Amino acid sequence: MARIAAITAVVVLHAVAVVVTRRYYSDIGTATWWTANVVDSLMRWCVPVFIMISGALLLAPRREGLRSFYQRRFNRIGIPLVVWSVVYLSIDLFVKQASDWSDALNRVLAGKPSVHLYFLFVLAGLYALTPFLRVLTAHAPRRMLWWAAVFLTAVGVADQAISDFAGIGEANAVTRFLPFLGYYLLGYLLRDCELGKRGMWVAGMVFVAAVAATTGIVGATAVAYGEWNTQAAYAYDYLSPTVLAMSVALFLLFKPLAGRWRRFTAPDRDTIAARRRLRTLADLSFGVFLIHLVLLRELRSLTGIPEHPVGMVATVLAQAAAVLVVSFVLTAVLRRIPGLRATV
Repeated sequence: MARIAAITAVVVLHAVAVVVTRRYYSDIGTATWWTANVVDSLMRWCVPVFIMISGALLLAPRREGLRSFYQRRFNRIGIPLVVWSVVYLSIDLFVKQASDWSDALNRVLAGKPSVHLYFLFVLAGLYALTPFLRVLTAHAPRRMLWWAAVFLTAVGVADQAISDFAGIGEANAVTRFLPFLGYYLLGYLLRDCELGKRGMWVAGMVFVAAVAATTGIVGATAVAYGEWNTQAAYAYDYLSPTVLAMSVALFLLFKPLAGRWRRFTAPDRDTIAARRRLRTLADLSFGVFLIHLVLLRELRSLTGIPEHPVGMVATVLAQAAAVLVVSFVLTAVLRRIPGLRATV
């Protein structure tokens, strides 16, 4: 459920973000812009939750050789990283003619061949370190793991703030994963946390407050400057304090919400089939992440986005829904073709 929700949020985020950041779609401070800012802020937890899911699944101590682990992980993300980097760079080079070979090389070295593929470089770095982190999770006291998670998260938050506000330093293909180590370890530590009714209310209020704070900080800063800038974008960053708060709160909420859904549905044939469909969609989410941006850009160029709050939201959600459906179908088809299965 968390994976499906996160990939949905990613697509909605990419559909609405242009309204916030580009004057072509809306002027800063208009009702349409503020509405888009609210929707954008609501989706900012998606990437941190994906990383915490990976940490929850991969950092549990287990007996697995380095060669076996790295081979499986390379097959999982190495091939897609190469293939889809070539796809998106080729579109910019030969179709849109929006860049040259030098720019393409710089984007690869920066670990950002496309606006979303930096995530694969983040995963690659986290996976490379995972066998060694498993030694830590297997032998370190729980308290030490929590201190490590807090320290790594604080380093990531500080790195993001220094980079945004002082313009000092920037991640590249090799180091892009480092600021996200805190999220990765938090995913492992939080996976067994059980929230009671009071805890759910607290987490829910933290999520709402963090979204509201993100919306307000982004809006106030952008309006004060009169244009979109790095300072305005800071609150959107995945390592800003408000996004950190909303991501951890929602990650904690997914487990009790899923548990309540299971209790609500009787364990009959229909619900078992529904759970299998959920698992299938979750397994396809990685391919959807890789494919969706090509489809979204083309659809947006055809439909545009109206300069009206209601029309904007309706259009953005319709675009996201259409892109999700087509991306899921395409991923399912590609996974059935032997030569192309490894790409998604």
